[in-house]
Amino acid sequence: MQLLAFLPILLSLVLLVVFKVSSLRTAVVGYLLTVSIALIPSPFHTSYGSLESASLKGVFVSLIVIYVLVFGLLLYNLLKAGGAIQAISHLFTRYTTSPVEQALLISTALGPFLEATSGFGIGIVIAAPLYLELGFESNQVALLSLLTQSAVPWGALAVGTVLNAELSLVSLHALGIWSALLSIPLFLFYTVAVVVIAGGVKAVRGHLVSILTSWGLLSFFTWFANAFLSTQVAGVVAGLIAAFGLLLFWQVLHRVQAKAGIGQTAAAVDPVQSHSLSKRSLSNDTLSGRTIFKSLLPYGVLLAFLFASNWIPPFREWLQEFLVIRVSSFQYQLDLLYNPGFALLLASVVAVFTYRLHREQLGASLLATAKQVYPAALSTMGFVAMSTVMQQAGMIHVIAQNAAMLFGTAFIAISPLIGGLGGFITGSNSAANAMLAPFQSAMSHKLHTSTLVYATAQNVSASNMTMASPSRVALAAAISGQSGREGDLTRRILPLSLTVLLVVTVCSILMQRFV
Repeated sequence: MQLLAFLPILLSLVLLVVFKVSSLRTAVVGYLLTVSIALIPSPFHTSYGSLESASLKGVFVSLIVIYVLVFGLLLYNLLKAGGAIQAISHLFTRYTTSPVEQALLISTALGPFLEATSGFGIGIVIAAPLYLELGFESNQVALLSLLTQSAVPWGALAVGTVLNAELSLVSLHALGIWSALLSIPLFLFYTVAVVVIAGGVKAVRGHLVSILTSWGLLSFFTWFANAFLSTQVAGVVAGLIAAFGLLLFWQVLHRVQAKAGIGQTAAAVDPVQSHSLSKRSLSNDTLSGRTIFKSLLPYGVLLAFLFASNWIPPFREWLQEFLVIRVSSFQYQLDLLYNPGFALLLASVVAVFTYRLHREQLGASLLATAKQVYPAALSTMGFVAMSTVMQQAGMIHVIAQNAAMLFGTAFIAISPLIGGLGGFITGSNSAANAMLAPFQSAMSHKLHTSTLVYATAQNVSASNMTMASPSRVALAAAISGQSGREGDLTRRILPLSLTVLLVVTVCSILMQRFV
């Protein structure tokens, strides 16, 4: 029975990783297998009506992600058509001297900041186009953009962490602090991974000081903001300070090296720099203030709207009141205005007028967006529907319950795996916590151990496994031009995520001794 419950996930992994089947086809097969198991005589037998209801709920839930995906890709194509992506990439080259520095800035600092302000994979949507324009190879782009998801516990102003605290009945303040502490070794791992992907293993030694600086800034200020400010703003504060801190550090470092006469050419420091330089058709000197302003204006509108919608209560309440799709039978709600997708739409409209795009350019951008959205949207819909059907049929509960029975008092060793499983199949920290946080809390009471330990393990593991989820992988593949190669991407990102899961497990076991 346990194997039957786990079969849809196992088959999906085999198809993606071993046989390199596209995410779209894997999603269809995974969903059909889940429905088939729910229809046959078994402990998971479910009525047609319940299956239809669960499938529709999955479709509705996926629309929240697809809403962001559609207008995120549209904004990218409009910025590309208007030359903004190229201008922004040249702005990056003005303040960084190598692909490794560019990757550290985008993936370990700006990525967490962008994810904290909006969530839903916005870090991927914005990072991938910049990497492409900077000259990174498409397989590097996909991996590096996925690594922007390293601070998902604080994504969308920590909405998933807030939900976990409410469902687990633990202090949000304590959950935020311990999630930050458990993330410290993970931030170091991700930072090293970014450097290896961008410049190779040898680049780690050459950029060791930058690695430690980036890791130290992100780790300290994530903890500091959780401890002394607010869990909701921790990702925003840490990401922003890390970005400015890195830029300041590099400016000082480069000046010291220049004065000492030990500066090296970028190509000598990083062998992959040559490909980045070859993509620059515009001299940094030609970047006027007006060009930079026009290039950044849509992003400015995006961030301004996101901040206003979250931090100005009357404005937030107004957005949540109008154009809201509600389906009471599914307890589902989609706020068309209070959603990052609308902010991306608004930024897209600003881009059209700012760059004075012609009808042909607008049409080409819309067509390119439709082609990119199609496979990613359908695969997201399929995997989320698979998740909701598994939950409705009781498969998720059986997997978790049997793991608890098998491990008993040593359940903490398996708790992060269960949380990670939720993050992997849903692609959302909030959804994973909604699904599994009550179970984790119940297990802590049953075993007479600290609920905070299990809540933290659930929160951090679910968050970090979202970057390997099929929906996130499909998003990264679509934007980096690798649609149809999601299997290759999953095969490369999954070992990183499983290593992170192992680290979370060890840290959770150690945490039990202090809480």
